[in-house]
Amino acid sequence: MRTDIGIEVKEDGSGTVTVKIGLDDDAMKQAPNFEQALKVDDLTANGWTVTGPVKETDGFTYFSAAKPFANSDEAGKIFAEVSGERGPFRDFTISRERSFARTKFHFSGVVDFTGGLESFSDSELAQQLDGHPLGEDVKAIEARINDTLDNVFQIRVAVRLPGDVTSNAPGQATNGAVWQPRLSQPEPITLEASSTSTRWFTIIGTAVTTASVLLLPVVLVLLARSRRRRRADSATVVH
Repeated sequence: MRTDIGIEVKEDGSGTVTVKIGLDDDAMKQAPNFEQALKVDDLTANGWTVTGPVKETDGFTYFSAAKPFANSDEAGKIFAEVSGERGPFRDFTISRERSFARTKFHFSGVVDFTGGLESFSDSELAQQLDGHPLGEDVKAIEARINDTLDNVFQIRVAVRLPGDVTSNAPGQATNGAVWQPRLSQPEPITLEASSTSTRWFTIIGTAVTTASVLLLPVVLVLLARSRRRRRADSATVVH
């Protein structure tokens, strides 16, 4: 199972948060009614656009939910919807600082899997599953699937910002950064990414305007001299 959280920010500070859940063929066989059992009414009612299932080139079948934001404040509210108050994705923020011809962007957040896969659950769900956040003990799950949860559940957080991006992420993408935290992470990890977008049209336009202003007096002097010469030449011819 793959979980991708994608954050894309545009030049004006707006953007989109996308959450994708992907299942391989074996997982789809284990849960043949997954599509019908997936409840998305609350997502669509709160502005999320849900698509899928779509089988992609990596062999996984994906379900995705995307929600746009107009500014950093709206983005913060969406991040809270993704993880909840006690979820593993905490303090996700986006900031935008605009100055002459340049805009600086910064993304930061914390991924905390010290609570294991149970951090994706909540008390209400646990009550419905006989007190187990996942329905059964983690060790029992690993024994049944004959694999570790780290290998079965792959998680990725990807951020794309305008301009050249620098980050503490081990993976890079076009105008972005990619983190792949593991469920066995012994401590929380901090995500940091920054970028600077330069508006070259503004710089060039200002340079051209400045040059024009500086050259104008020179042009006026040359024109004045040219007129005086023409008058002098005309006077000489008449004489």
